[in-house]
Amino acid sequence: MALGESLSKARKDKNLTQDMVAEQLYVTRQTVSRWEQNKTMPNIYVLKELSSLYDLSLEQLVSEKTDSSDEADSIDSGGKKMTRTKINWFALIGVLIFNVLLALTVFTVVGAVLFSIWLLDIVFIASPLILLIANVSGVQAYANDQTVYAIIFFVIGIVAFPIIMRITKLLVNFFVKYVKYNVKAIYN
Repeated sequence: MALGESLSKARKDKNLTQDMVAEQLYVTRQTVSRWEQNKTMPNIYVLKELSSLYDLSLEQLVSEKTDSSDEADSIDSGGKKMTRTKINWFALIGVLIFNVLLALTVFTVVGAVLFSIWLLDIVFIASPLILLIANVSGVQAYANDQTVYAIIFFVIGIVAFPIIMRITKLLVNFFVKYVKYNVKAIYN
């Protein structure tokens, strides 16, 4: 059922005329008529007002399913209602090919770069400790300039840590959204 049909049915179920609805919403009767004929769509604020006027949830008002289609898409097994999901096979094949060819390459490169950045940051933060171990064990002779460099690298590592953390979170969130988008494309 289209939105217009749903609006018309809800209005008639409440025994309201288009004039009454228009008066409640401060619009013209013709506007209500255009909504019900699917010529125009009400904005979200008007839909919220319509849902409260018709005593329906926003989801019930904009739902495209009728009661009979709900029964057709569900199976009753022992009192539990199970909904069948439809798989879009062309989307599945397209997503698999695209992900294997392009996305896998991009994710591998981005993952390797991100791993390298984290490794470099850890080494920068640990550089004074590494210098201390090298000097104490006798592997390297002590030099003042190396101590200064180690402290500079330590500061760079500490400053870069929150930036790298933010970039990592951003990329992980993007990856999660990408996976959800692909799942949504496959399952209607």
